[in-house]
Amino acid sequence: MREANWDEIFQRREAWTPPADERLKDVIPWEEWLTLLITGVLFMAVVHSIDSAHWVDNMPSLYPVGLSALLVGYGLSKVRLPGLLLQPLGLLAGATLVFLQLMAILPGPSLYVRTDALLDRMYVWWSAATQGGISSDTLPFIVLTLTLVWLGTYISAWAVFRLQNAWLGLVPGGIALMWNISFIPGQFSYSFVVFVFAAVLLIMRMHVSHREKEWDRAGVTYPEFISLSVLNATFWVTVGLLVAVWLVPLAQRSDSANERWQHLTSPLTDRLTPLARVFISVNAKKPIAVHNLKDALALQGAIRLNGDQAVEVNVKLTPEMAAYLRAQSFDEYTSSGWKVNVTGDVPFAPGEFSEPPPPADSDVRKSVTVNVTVEGGNNGVLYSLGQPIRSDQRAEAKTVANGNDVVTLKPRDHLSDGDTYSVTGSVSVASVDRLRAAGSRYPASIAAQYLQLADNLPPRVAGKAAEVTQGAETPYDKAAAIEQYLRSFPVDFDVPKTPAGRDTIDFFLFDAQRGYFDYHASAMAVMLRSLGIPARVAAGYVIDPLQAQGDDGSTYQLTEKNAWAWPEVYFPSIGWVEFNPTPSQPLIRRPGSPQASANGGGGTRGTLDPVDLGALANDPGLGGAALTPADPALQAPGGGGGGRAWPAWLPLAIFGGVLLAGAGGARIAWERGLAGEPRPAQLWRKTQRLARWSRAGGPPSETPREFAQRLAREVPGAGEAVVLASGYERTAFGRKALGEDEQARMEMAWVRVRNSLLRRFLRR
Repeated sequence: MREANWDEIFQRREAWTPPADERLKDVIPWEEWLTLLITGVLFMAVVHSIDSAHWVDNMPSLYPVGLSALLVGYGLSKVRLPGLLLQPLGLLAGATLVFLQLMAILPGPSLYVRTDALLDRMYVWWSAATQGGISSDTLPFIVLTLTLVWLGTYISAWAVFRLQNAWLGLVPGGIALMWNISFIPGQFSYSFVVFVFAAVLLIMRMHVSHREKEWDRAGVTYPEFISLSVLNATFWVTVGLLVAVWLVPLAQRSDSANERWQHLTSPLTDRLTPLARVFISVNAKKPIAVHNLKDALALQGAIRLNGDQAVEVNVKLTPEMAAYLRAQSFDEYTSSGWKVNVTGDVPFAPGEFSEPPPPADSDVRKSVTVNVTVEGGNNGVLYSLGQPIRSDQRAEAKTVANGNDVVTLKPRDHLSDGDTYSVTGSVSVASVDRLRAAGSRYPASIAAQYLQLADNLPPRVAGKAAEVTQGAETPYDKAAAIEQYLRSFPVDFDVPKTPAGRDTIDFFLFDAQRGYFDYHASAMAVMLRSLGIPARVAAGYVIDPLQAQGDDGSTYQLTEKNAWAWPEVYFPSIGWVEFNPTPSQPLIRRPGSPQASANGGGGTRGTLDPVDLGALANDPGLGGAALTPADPALQAPGGGGGGRAWPAWLPLAIFGGVLLAGAGGARIAWERGLAGEPRPAQLWRKTQRLARWSRAGGPPSETPREFAQRLAREVPGAGEAVVLASGYERTAFGRKALGEDEQARMEMAWVRVRNSLLRRFLRR
């Protein structure tokens, strides 16, 4: 027997490397192709979800964009140059492809003409987005979608193949997928299931790839097709997890989960909601809540009126006043809706009158105080009956027309649900004779502000206004004629969107010929302006006297179903006067009007009596067909046709289950094998594991001290790894217990080393 040589026993062994032709992957990079295949399936699931949603018409296919971004990201990740030099090439490739996709859908005889049209339409949209305007053009949404799909896929591909970070690669696609399916209620998303499968497989595939590299460096042999074995096991574990989540009886808690999800995302959605005014061309997958835009009134197509609590008011109503709870008025008409051009913010203290003060003649206007209890988060505006003139809250009056006209009151102090306030408003009670005698000598500021029309308004709108008012002599008679004409247009909450390039009022009057209060009110205001009569649109809620509550019958619980819009017409020496061209509510019964005379100057307001309702339901000219009980627009939320409605919370539950399972698995992996070991040994094992995960692990032949010294050199801030190694050696090999001071020092050293390794892990 040969005598052992101490140098042979303790010399450092070189890492064993298999010959180049021993493994199939060194001849054919099948594992890299496997990673590319899984990544492609994952990204295409996201692209399919967005592409199949058909958010706007004429959207080009997103598959070429997503696939090209994946291939460009993969190809550039293999180029051995600094990433900062490669990114401009990737962005240039993406911009070129998006541009070519846009050129394929834009009309025009030449590339120059189509490019000019692209720039012009994007400039118009940007002006609307930055200046409080409204846009119904689909092109900006197409540009944004193509750009984000390409960027998201490219960034994810770069993260997976260059940074070798599967988690970072999942972020863009996961956010896009969750955002997309959250707007498609009641439908099960197979794209989400495919994404979850591919995501779990990709994470496990990248983990195995990292371990294989460590084993190769350390000379550890492992099965040739270990990746396929791990993927097979991961596949069946994921199937079991999805089945378990599917079977969990959470249906009774879906409403609560949806409410929590909405509460969680409300800070973001509240900030993004105003941007909807420049994306009203998007095909909503569920009806849109009405009047949810700030300082804009978009004529947005189909809406829903739900039973959500809106506001509680206490007010004494009289028959001659318009029972409209006013939130805001709008002065500038665009081809897609209305916006406000605020010229001043006038602060005033509680009890202080806004300017101008109400007319002294009580036969013309009446001051009415309404007591409001905030509900449903409606705390951004102070509601009034008529033009707001005074409040018991500190407020800011948003004014137009050189500061002479208050369009809305904004509270200066935060109001919460349950808070109360009082606002006094000025309501017109002028008789028909007084309105006819008002004349047409309008103040210059009013004429300059409230006669504006959209530049592209077709001349036939003014022609129709002139035709309807033929024979009417006074502004009031013209307003009444237009009001009566528009009341022949049926009420329809499922009105189609205005085609691109068309003026909405023109489309409403000559094509759709049906709509709801926003359309009727806007049409009357625009038609009056075309005749030289100042008019505007106001929005808020209608107060129905039949819904009165309380001992004195002056309390009203308003919901979103009471949402309303109406035109206001200016009369010299009288002010703004409300009209109602929408047939689902009665005409305003002014003193001296035929309705008031027939009822002794009074009569019910705010809703039709049974006889009138029956006539309305049976007369197509009055729009009764749109008000039948079977109309989906008037049904309670949650109603619908047949077919199985998949729970909206299911994708969230699956995603949460996967995250919980991943967190539990990570916790088990982190604590594996440490139970029962002394604290110094636990800290040292954790240091080694975290170093391996951050790709700072060394060969197995390193002693603890050598490992710590190398770690201190390679990882900034990890110098105190030497303290951990020393404590571990002393307890493991020296069998000596550490004192309290030494233990405290080890804990402090562990925190610093752990944080340094985590920073390295996150950067990689």
